[in-house]
Amino acid sequence: MCAASVLLLAVAGCELTTLPPPSPAEPVRAEAADVRPVRVSAQGQKAAEPSVAAADGGAVYVAWVTHGAGKEADVWLARFDGEGKREGEPARVNPSAGVATAWRGDPPDVAVAPDGAVYVAWTARAAETGHATTLNLSVSRDGGRSFGPPVKVNDDAGACVHGMHSLAVGRDGRVYLAWLDERNVQPHEASKHGDGAIKHGDSSGAKKTSGGMHGEQNREVFFAASADGGRTFSRNRRVATEACPCCKTALAVSADGRVYVGWRQVLPGDFRHIAVASTPDGGETFGAASIVSDDRWELRGCPVSGPALAAGEGGGLRVVWFTAGEAGRAGLYSSESSDGGRTFAPRQLLTEGNWRGTPVLLGDERGAAFAIFEGARESGPNGLWRAWLGVAVGDAGGASPIAGGESASAAARAGRLNVAYVAQGGVWLVSPDGGE
Repeated sequence: MCAASVLLLAVAGCELTTLPPPSPAEPVRAEAADVRPVRVSAQGQKAAEPSVAAADGGAVYVAWVTHGAGKEADVWLARFDGEGKREGEPARVNPSAGVATAWRGDPPDVAVAPDGAVYVAWTARAAETGHATTLNLSVSRDGGRSFGPPVKVNDDAGACVHGMHSLAVGRDGRVYLAWLDERNVQPHEASKHGDGAIKHGDSSGAKKTSGGMHGEQNREVFFAASADGGRTFSRNRRVATEACPCCKTALAVSADGRVYVGWRQVLPGDFRHIAVASTPDGGETFGAASIVSDDRWELRGCPVSGPALAAGEGGGLRVVWFTAGEAGRAGLYSSESSDGGRTFAPRQLLTEGNWRGTPVLLGDERGAAFAIFEGARESGPNGLWRAWLGVAVGDAGGASPIAGGESASAAARAGRLNVAYVAQGGVWLVSPDGGE
């Protein structure tokens, strides 16, 4: 997987080298590439929850959220050229100030269509009190300089949570969203794990790995599609029930238009394993969901860690996820399917450790794939430091820090890796030259 390693920072040949711990004063500098991160958000703003997408022409778009007094929050988008220089001023995505909402497990999503349209999916507060939200899609058709009125994606009228969303755009320009939904979840309803549609192995006898009890009900996975550039959406379709309530969903679209949806399923006995379902017809029908791996992770709580998907040719699908189940060591794992997500090969351990958050899985034009995820290491008297780590999928070289920070998002185009992350209360972008 040498081609994948080329895209990482501080790489010598195909070996992943280790950077020193970052200074408390600034994000880590990638000495090997001589690249210093660029601050995206304004100095003095409380900024977090970044999302990044790259266009075929080399432009990079970063969305993030600024948090104000109380619950006030706004979603912003900035554009950078292929050299990492900002182009113009950031645009506010939500037309009414302060109405957005986000947290580190549920950031906005940004995607670029083949025609250059920039899509941002984001959630808004549905009421002044409580946690009810609406899921919106905003579109910019002038390169991220301005946004039209948002379109509400969820088609229910009740006040409930719609979040942990994911966004993808197919090669034909169709727009897809998946999210976790509470519209059918009754408050304080006893959990009814499983509905018989999920295929899984025998997880009996696994021991709990966390003693904490979560107070949220399991949610349902919903899906919607737009064939007119995000102006209207299909009726919302339920894909699964009993989804882990704080684990982000994932979407991937293959070249032939098959759409994959991933989430963390809660199985009988509080086992929390990654599930995948796919649709060949844009969401009109979904096949039965499959459990990717029987990790035997029994957890009475939500790990806030969903899957990452990458669709290939001919029914190929790669999944990367974190687990700490009794089936093996805690760490980041990978598995592949060659039949459209119906069955999966035995998992492979990519890197061992108690990693945090949802990983990012990327591929480049050469077909290489690699994951980016968050870890924590000891750093002498400074205690713990967090770093974004990159690991080539299938490469035995291990993991290497990319930049000091948290809550990263990443995108790759033309051999160039773009990583947005949070550090020192702001959002940063690092775009190393990944050319060979």
